[in-house]
Amino acid sequence: MNIEIVTEYIVKAHDDFTFENTSRNDLLSMCKKAQKTIEHYFVAGLNDYDFI
Repeated sequence: MNIEIVTEYIVKAHDDFTFENTSRNDLLSMCKKAQKTIEHYFVAGLNDYDFI
């Protein structure tokens, strides 16, 4: 069984924040300062059926 873990970061951002115009280093810094993180677990390939 393959499990993929996706982490969601809850961060503060300005009202005019645009993801596309933010550098990778700035995004990493925001994630390090996250107020909360949530991990989501997805199972893939169980019994020859892929699902999320």
